[in-house]
Amino acid sequence: MPDTYIDVIPVGAMFADPTYQRELDHRRAERMARDWNRRLVGVLEVSDRGEDTAPRYAIINGQHRWAAARTVDADMQLAATVHTGLTPEGEAKLFFDIDAKTRQLTTWDRWHARSAAGDATVTAIERIAAECGLAVTQDPGPKNLQCCAALERIWNRSAPEVLADTLVLVLDVWPGDESAKKAVVIEGIALVLDKYALDLDSRRLADAMSDITPRQLHARARDLQDSGTKGTFPMLIARVLVTAYNRRPGRGKLSLADLR
Repeated sequence: MPDTYIDVIPVGAMFADPTYQRELDHRRAERMARDWNRRLVGVLEVSDRGEDTAPRYAIINGQHRWAAARTVDADMQLAATVHTGLTPEGEAKLFFDIDAKTRQLTTWDRWHARSAAGDATVTAIERIAAECGLAVTQDPGPKNLQCCAALERIWNRSAPEVLADTLVLVLDVWPGDESAKKAVVIEGIALVLDKYALDLDSRRLADAMSDITPRQLHARARDLQDSGTKGTFPMLIARVLVTAYNRRPGRGKLSLADLR
């Protein structure tokens, strides 16, 4: 009769059955070993194949944590929920059931956790947003930014002031327009500010943006994409902005060739 209990199992007494386990992602396991934190390991799920089997315990859930633990200390012991009385087929079904019910962390889940942990990047971005009167959150709202991944890409790619300048520009030109806070729009504007920092007339750019609504900006970028213009969608947004900028009165023009 199948039964379970919790025990501490040596990593050397565990193995991953390839008949139902995913192929081990060695890079992931190595990364976990480098950043090893015993408090984050949690409890593995294993099946007791019997004392006549060596290794004895088949890993049902947690093979990457197990592989990382072996790298850190081959004699380490890990807490595990031990299932007894299962056939290999029963293990495979349990593996599937656990996998199907385990909710993968979303981008926002990870951001929220990093914020709570005081992650330097997340803290800096949230501070910039707050200085603009905005909050980084998964909830909709006139003062909310729901594009944490795009904000981090801007932060990682550009000088720190680019993100702040982007948000200020969006709020100044399109106040209250929810479409202006879409990830691709914000990232496209940041690309322009970043790529042309030395040549850009910010007032001329604001005037050019005033001639276009965020929805029109998105639609024109979609037209470029449909016509075969290469580039990510934020890059296409940036091309539309540069074209609009060049049509406004002012000295010099920006080269679209810089958007690659």
